[in-house]
Amino acid sequence: MQHTPPLPLDLPEEYSIQASTEQDLPAVIELLRPFVEQRKLLRRTRAETASLLITGFVALHRKEKVVGFSSVEIYSKKLAEIQCLAVFPEHQDHGLGGALVKHCIELAKARGVMEVMAISSSEKFLQNLGFDYSLPDQKRALFCQLRSREAVYLELEERGEE
Repeated sequence: MQHTPPLPLDLPEEYSIQASTEQDLPAVIELLRPFVEQRKLLRRTRAETASLLITGFVALHRKEKVVGFSSVEIYSKKLAEIQCLAVFPEHQDHGLGGALVKHCIELAKARGVMEVMAISSSEKFLQNLGFDYSLPDQKRALFCQLRSREAVYLELEERGEE
């Protein structure tokens, strides 16, 4: 696969991107909730979401309200994954999603990662950011779910851990 650098992204001046912190957790959970309910993102516990903040970025509107989020999970020097990309609908189409992905890619690059992957239904969006298929046409990534995620969350809710 040939390396394609991400496109330069300019944001309107009322928006900014910064590294996420623990203080962003309630706002990030609130941001992700409708995307989880629409089954566009995987449901995560509070602790799982908190762990995403370590390598995550928030998009801010007027330097105060969290309106977007994305994280990059670094598996090894070979591979990292973009996770939980979400932008409130009323703040979409301003370049925030692309800027969040770009920040995640730059973090992975700074940590020496060779390749960043993303699992998404928005392939054109990702291709515009330099992503491409790394598997030959005749191969696809397949997943085997060993345990129902819903069952895990029901157990956690019953124990009051979500």
